[in-house]
Amino acid sequence: MKKILYILCVSLFVSCNSLLDVEPETLVSFDNYYKTEQDLEVTMYQMQSFVQRVGGAGRQAAIGDIMETTTTLEKVWDPITVVGSAGTGVADWKETYWIVYMANVLLDNMYNAEGNVTPERLEFYRAQAYFAKALAYFYLSREWGEVPITRNSSSSEVYGKKPILEVLDTVITNAKRAFDILPVQDAIVDRNGALINSKQFGSKGTACALLAHVYAWKGSMIDLLELEGNAKECYNKSIEYANYLIKGEVGNYSLVRDPEKLCQLFSNNEVNNPEAIFEYTLNTQKDMIFSTYLFGQRYIGYPLDKQVSESDQKNKEVKISYTMIKELYDTLDLRPYANFKDYLYYSCDTLRYIGIEDEHKRDSTVQSNREKIEKITGGYAYPFKWREGVYRANAYNPNKLDLTAIKSNYAYWRLSEIYLLRAECYVKVGENGLAEADLNEIRSFNNVKSYPNSGGDEKGLKYAIFHERERELLMEGHRFYDIIRNGMEYINTYLPGTFRTMTLSDVKNGGIFYPIHDSAFKMNALLRQNVYWAQYIN
Repeated sequence: MKKILYILCVSLFVSCNSLLDVEPETLVSFDNYYKTEQDLEVTMYQMQSFVQRVGGAGRQAAIGDIMETTTTLEKVWDPITVVGSAGTGVADWKETYWIVYMANVLLDNMYNAEGNVTPERLEFYRAQAYFAKALAYFYLSREWGEVPITRNSSSSEVYGKKPILEVLDTVITNAKRAFDILPVQDAIVDRNGALINSKQFGSKGTACALLAHVYAWKGSMIDLLELEGNAKECYNKSIEYANYLIKGEVGNYSLVRDPEKLCQLFSNNEVNNPEAIFEYTLNTQKDMIFSTYLFGQRYIGYPLDKQVSESDQKNKEVKISYTMIKELYDTLDLRPYANFKDYLYYSCDTLRYIGIEDEHKRDSTVQSNREKIEKITGGYAYPFKWREGVYRANAYNPNKLDLTAIKSNYAYWRLSEIYLLRAECYVKVGENGLAEADLNEIRSFNNVKSYPNSGGDEKGLKYAIFHERERELLMEGHRFYDIIRNGMEYINTYLPGTFRTMTLSDVKNGGIFYPIHDSAFKMNALLRQNVYWAQYIN
């Protein structure tokens, strides 16, 4: 009941009314709340529910990942598609600002609990708010670039946009505060002293991963947008925080070193994945299960979805062909065999009929079987990185099962990813030897030749690291941001449609970011659309 009361109060409260589209006359007071630890914990969990709903891989991530190119994908960033006849309604930042708001509510009101809650526990809730706030502004900055920064939870003033580096500095400030206060993951406990196993909450490790990423992004923005600032210093700070994670100084994280075992861990939300640093947690204890945000779910059909047959998979809008997989991975790389269902069979790589003596008949039999398989698959693979589903009976046919969720915690930041992020930053500061070492560490347990002897290595170390991130993080929602961090050449080469002809001037004017949603302007006369998208709005 108390949780419901809090949600109702929050939904009425006016903080950042110009950003959340809440009317000023709905202002209420929290003076009678936040006097016990239960009050603080309720708000923390509500804040985390918004974190879960927003998800880590922003909406641009769908544009950047490797998939079959379609007319829809080619036009997804076309101004006519994005702006449309109804205005800029494709991406709304409202739910992300709810995270900021809930964090500010916690920070602004927890003083009421002083004397009733120990100083140590007050610091814990304060740090959780700092972490969530930093995370939200990081997402906002990557998706919209320049965005408003709110002052507190009670002000009804309107806000204009802040420069991108100021937004990223806000991320850094709050993430550092969280990092300084929070314990390691194994010491995160609730008000009753029980361990919080979810890696969605702030810990020293999750804050560290956020800092590694925000510094890498900030350095890349300085380079790409030609802003004033020291990009090399940012890359070195990213390396510093990555070092803490890799050396085990901020938590007990370790590489799984086996892609098959990693997929098994991805497929069980109830076990600890030692490689996972920051996850979106699936809660199967709810009366109604809401699937945690999982970027890879868009690829999943057969065999997890009981309504999708072998032959239906080729009709999915989002799909990956065996041709693309073979271009992406070396022949002996272990990851395709783990990431895709029965890869050897369906890819037709192992069709052999040695027992048939007649060579012509043998070749004919192999070709016939290959044609049968390809008729079923259409040449498209069955993603199997996440292998267990959560089901419920179909409302209209109880004999059918609907896929409700994937039985997985979405490991958004994991240690392999951090190794490759560090490698990327090493290249940018001229430490090629250290970059190669990180790259080869990931390749070593995936059965891939060391640099410079793998496919694509002839393009240089910078590309080799980018390409390894493509391989390692396939279907996990990182590639769009990886491309942006690598600059204009990568934007024009590896993103579809409009991005291929985008100029540096377009990018500086906001072309890689979403336009601000129409609803944000309703009560905010200070807000301005970014220059790139403004030219397409009547």
